[in-house]
Amino acid sequence: MTIPAPPHRSIRIPRLMRLVRGPVAVVTALSELARPSDRLLLVHSGARSATGYGARIAERARAAGYRTEESVVEANSEACVAQVAATIESFGPQLVLGVGGGRVVDVAKLAAARSDADIVTIPTQFASDAVCSPVAIIADDDGRQRSVGAGMPMAIVVDMDVVEQAPAATWRAGLGDLVSNLSAVRDWRRAHETRGEEVDDFACLTAEAAALSVIEEDADLGDGDYRQKVIRGLILSGIAMEMAGSSRPASGSEHLVSHALDRILAPPKPHGLQVALATIAAGRLRGEDGARLVAFFRRVGLPVMPGDLGISLDEFMTALRLGPETRPGRTTILDDVSEADLEALRAVYETGFG
Repeated sequence: MTIPAPPHRSIRIPRLMRLVRGPVAVVTALSELARPSDRLLLVHSGARSATGYGARIAERARAAGYRTEESVVEANSEACVAQVAATIESFGPQLVLGVGGGRVVDVAKLAAARSDADIVTIPTQFASDAVCSPVAIIADDDGRQRSVGAGMPMAIVVDMDVVEQAPAATWRAGLGDLVSNLSAVRDWRRAHETRGEEVDDFACLTAEAAALSVIEEDADLGDGDYRQKVIRGLILSGIAMEMAGSSRPASGSEHLVSHALDRILAPPKPHGLQVALATIAAGRLRGEDGARLVAFFRRVGLPVMPGDLGISLDEFMTALRLGPETRPGRTTILDDVSEADLEALRAVYETGFG
């Protein structure tokens, strides 16, 4: 008997990725997607940007013949998403350009998705995989961050002259967010084995390969070639989420702990550094040796101990306990640990990781 093959699935991935240098080259790359007379809506942070980069791209686009409109956003809030969506409705752009850091890009992605508009992301830093993911992080009225489904960008254009000027801490955060995929994938596979949760093997493969691509003996975040590996890894991480139809391959126990830290700390530490710290803890709770990862973290300046981030051990242990409450229904190692397991982990932190 012949068993009919299941249908192939379709996913949306960007049509174009360009790593260029300078605003002129950025606008030239846009010519692969739009005609000079087309309308472009640029979403950026305006005067809040130290470089004024969004306004510079708008100026270059106008000089190239594009009809442009600008929407300046102040925060990653629902109000800003509504503001951008209203501008899309009134201006009718052929392309929406999200120019800036993760918060600006997330607002632009979500507004474009709600308006069924095509979006190109032009990041100014790589502190997370927001530049290429179907997820947007939006703040509620009480300031609490939540994940919202958004659309994938149709293209990503990176001005290396700009992103290379980002602070070292920003690159470290992006690296931490990327490497945390290792924890997320292991949580997902564990949920499949213990709870029967459906798992997407190709999304896991992509997310894990993206993380492993940057774990090197001679990793140097100040090196341009290595930074390009981080950029490509974060883009692949976003594609893995699109493949999965959720953030599952890039968000597990380590992200739940980070969400809990967001509630506990005032202000929270950078997201990528919080998830990096929690990745080490989650590995210990799974019984993994983790020595190679700890050595890598120390080599590149990622946090291993809570104190490395200025977080007290009590605060961190509280976050481990509260983690599952931040996203009910997402099964991770945190659902299976006992109080004895947590106390054993505390003892490891008190004595240090070798």
